[in-house]
Amino acid sequence: MVTLEKVRRDAPWSWLKAGWADFIRAPQVSLLYGLIFVGLGIVIVAGLWTIDQSPLIPIAMSGFALVAPALAIGIYQVSRALERGEKPRFRIMITRYPSRMSQIGFMSVVLALLFMVWFRTAQFLYIGIVPAGTEFDLNDFIPFLLTDPKGITLLIVGTLIGSVLASVAFSISILTFPMLVDQDVDAVTALVASIRAVFSQPFVLLTWAWLIAFWVIAGSVFFIAGLALTFPLLAHASWHAYKDFAPKPEAPATSSQA
Repeated sequence: MVTLEKVRRDAPWSWLKAGWADFIRAPQVSLLYGLIFVGLGIVIVAGLWTIDQSPLIPIAMSGFALVAPALAIGIYQVSRALERGEKPRFRIMITRYPSRMSQIGFMSVVLALLFMVWFRTAQFLYIGIVPAGTEFDLNDFIPFLLTDPKGITLLIVGTLIGSVLASVAFSISILTFPMLVDQDVDAVTALVASIRAVFSQPFVLLTWAWLIAFWVIAGSVFFIAGLALTFPLLAHASWHAYKDFAPKPEAPATSSQA
């Protein structure tokens, strides 16, 4: 079992404020990490464009958000260092938790599998709904989604399925990765803590999920500059969400011997 603290209903706004404070205290490391995140997105976009699969770019980029919690572990380490009064350095992301790398890797694979499920599901929807033989480039695909009945159907169904997968990813990761960075626990214990937080205080974490979605969309509007800022900001804020919930594994009961 894992115990959790009860947090205020308006706590997500405090997490954003604390996350911004961390960003200001370590702007170089935070921005560098954000640019790496954006760089991975650019590689995906460029790859799909090169192989003439530009309609898959929105699918890939939206699914990329599913694995973002695993990619944010370096930012969690920065917030952890600031909390301890240490100078945050980029290399701390690979030097502070060698004993838990396998657990972090396991949870990263779980999120990667969700990403693959989303990507393949979106491809099947595209094949099933878009008329056979129809080819789009990205400029034509967006108007098709917004104006054509088949495009609107694809958008609605895809959004519903994507929302379900995003909810699963959020529920299993919101506390999991910060906890694995901060405590000597296994992946299952951290996973249980994350899911318990969602079910015990759904209003708080629903608010947080909507705020994350808003800032991701806002950052995407400006792509490189925007996501390079919003990604580390949300990661710093997620660290403070974890600290507010303060998950603690309960010690196993010991049986007395006669």
